[in-house]
Formats: sequence, structure tokens, C-alpha cells
Amino acid sequence: MACGNLGTPASPDTAQGSAYPNICQTENGFIMIWYEGDNHIVMSEYTAEGWTPKDTIVSNEHFFKNWADLPQIYHAGGDTLAVSWLMMSGEGTYDYDVQVAMSIDRGKTWSEPVVPHQDSIKGEHGFVSFYNFGKETGLIWLDARNMMDGGHDNGSSAMRLYVSTINTKGDLGLEVMVDNMVCECCPTAAVNTSVGPLIAYRDRSHDETRNIQMVFTNGAQVPYTLHDDGWVVPGCPVNGPAMSAAGNNVAIAWYTAPDNNPQVNVAFSNDAGRTFGKPLRLDEGSAIGRTDLLWLDKETVLVSWLEEGDESGNLELMIVHASSGKTNTLESFSISSGRGSGYPKLALIEGFVFVTWTEPGEDGKVFTDWIPYKS
Repeated sequence: MACGNLGTPASPDTAQGSAYPNICQTENGFIMIWYEGDNHIVMSEYTAEGWTPKDTIVSNEHFFKNWADLPQIYHAGGDTLAVSWLMMSGEGTYDYDVQVAMSIDRGKTWSEPVVPHQDSIKGEHGFVSFYNFGKETGLIWLDARNMMDGGHDNGSSAMRLYVSTINTKGDLGLEVMVDNMVCECCPTAAVNTSVGPLIAYRDRSHDETRNIQMVFTNGAQVPYTLHDDGWVVPGCPVNGPAMSAAGNNVAIAWYTAPDNNPQVNVAFSNDAGRTFGKPLRLDEGSAIGRTDLLWLDKETVLVSWLEEGDESGNLELMIVHASSGKTNTLESFSISSGRGSGYPKLALIEGFVFVTWTEPGEDGKVFTDWIPYKS
């Protein structure tokens, strides 16, 4: 293991100006990707042997670089990886497409990128999540092809949610609409369960109620609302759910703010996502959101979120016991509460939780921390 002081693992090689990291767990550790400046997306894998040298996945001068809509990296098994990013497609501020590529040699080479949405409309497409779908990789995205004459606040035209698949050669499958009216710019989430791929996203009703919706993409289960939060808001809060699965156990964390009461909740399923128990509130009353979570073991999860602090923000990391609902704080530390900090992300190796986020500003970059943890 690459070690720093007192046996703490080393930090990745993130340069000044780097931003918006994302993570996927692997069988050996995890892979991290981030923007290196404005024109490069790079990756590095962490295993027991340390960090691999960072390698450029794609370079371009026309990325649509967004604090909430991060590039995605997904480990599909073996040496197969999927990656997505956003690329400008027109002159408009929000004219951008999803680009997806596959690797069968753990990121050494990549297939030619493809655009999964077949509408040819210049507009918003993004917030991708990946999952396994048979021998292919499934993906979901938010799609604004029906919004072009209306915008975010027009109830007669709305953002939609679509799914498709991609194989290891980069060939796309059938494009299918899952929901014809969803929240416009909240990140999505997807996991694989024993009864099929489960996706979660923020829905939108005609009265502007914005609950978290659950859908099994294989069609074997009926879509349902995770919990009726009662949050009516006339615009997108840019705050999506985070979800993780371990066998038949699924955990989901999300932000909501009914009656202007911001909060972060977590809920658990022990039947592969068919049903979830009553939400458990975690925050201290000043939640900003931007949740992430992972299973620490068969009984406990770690949930992270941002709260308002005295001068900036606090990143809260809380351990939650699924069966008892008991909680205890693992760590709390100050980071920027602004959009420039992006969505902080978590990973797990034996003995440590890894945390990464962006510190904005003139000298800003991707920051990381290793937090000791004993199961």
C-alpha cells in the first residue's frame, strides 16, 4: 500500500484547477475520475498497491462542465468500464449532449464515444447513471427534447427520463422513455438488485410536488413513490438521491424541504428494493443536501451530506444502523457550501473511508481525505 504519515494511504495526483471528482468501487478498490483543468477528464485507480498514474480518458475544448452533472465512471465487472461526460452541441448555453464510451482493458483504451439519445435536438441531456443489464451496460439520463418550447417552469412541456443499453463495442440498444415528466436537473441513481436494476430519481407532478420515484427497468415491478415528502417547489432543487445495494439490502438517501424545512433522510429495503421502510431523518436542521452513501458492512451504511456551517459549510459523515436506526457521527469537517464544491463522493477500502470534493477559488483543486474506520 502506498502510505503517507502513520500508515494513511496517499492522496491522488490532482493538479491545481482540477474539479468535480466522481468514484466507482471495484473488486480491488475504486476508480476516481475528475476534470483536469477545462479540457481533460482523467482517471486513476486505487488498490492495495496504491494509485495508478493518472491517465487521460478524453480531451476536448467543448465539455459542458457542470458542478452537479458530473462525469460518470462505472465498473461493469472484470476489466469492463463505462464512462460518460457532457459535450456542447450548439450555440445555446444549455445545448449539450451525453457522450458514452466503453473500455474492456480497464481504461487503457476506449471505444469511440456515442450519443445515447436519438432525438437530434439541441438542448439539455445529462445526469447519467449506469447499471448492469444482462451482458450489456444499462444507462439512464434526463432528456429535454420535450422542453424546447417551454422551459423548466412550463408544466405542459417537461424533462423526461430515458433508458438504453450499450455493449462493450460501443453499440447502443433501444431507447425507451421511462417517465414523461421529471425534475429538470437532479442527479439520478441506479443499482443492481436480485430482482433487476433499480433506478431512483426526483419526479415532478403537475402541482410541482417533487418526490423521489423508484422504477425497476426490467418492468417486472410497478413504479412507486419512495415517500410522499409533501415538498411542493416550482423549480428544480438540483439535489438528487444517492443509492447503494448489498445483496437484497438497498439504502437510499435524499434531500427534501417540505414547508421550507430542509432535511436529509435515509431509508432501507431488505427485499431488493420492492419496498422501503419509514424514512429516518439525519440532519441537524440546516441541510444543504448533495448526499452520497455506501454500505460499510451488512448492517450499517455511511451517509454524507452538506450542512450550513458558521462561516461556510460542513460535510457530515454519519454511520446508520439499518435495523435499529441508531446513528453516530464518523466525521464532520468544513468545506465550501457553494456550488463550486460539487457533490462530495465516498469510497471504501479496508480500514478507511475515502472522501473527495472540490475546493473552489483561484487556487482551488480536487481535495481528498482518508478517514479511519473500524467495522
